[in-house]
Amino acid sequence: MSLDQRTTIVSQISAAVACNALAALRLSITEGLNIGLTKEEIQEVISLAKEVQQQPISHVTHMTGQILREGKKKPHEHSAHCGCGGHHA
Repeated sequence: MSLDQRTTIVSQISAAVACNALAALRLSITEGLNIGLTKEEIQEVISLAKEVQQQPISHVTHMTGQILREGKKKPHEHSAHCGCGGHHA
């Protein structure tokens, strides 16, 4: 997957805000201005990232656990009649 320069810089700004990484934020804002992002666009990206950052981490932890459990099947003993296809005849 290839992202255009604008999308990459917007992502870098968002990530820097989310991580409170001030040096990375300074660099990504400067790069954004250099490629033609307006101050208003940059401020909007920062505002959106700050909104997301305000969500309690417990929500993230709960949702992540839920998503990772969804695709998980419980292991079982394989037998000739279990029907799972995970054994050799």
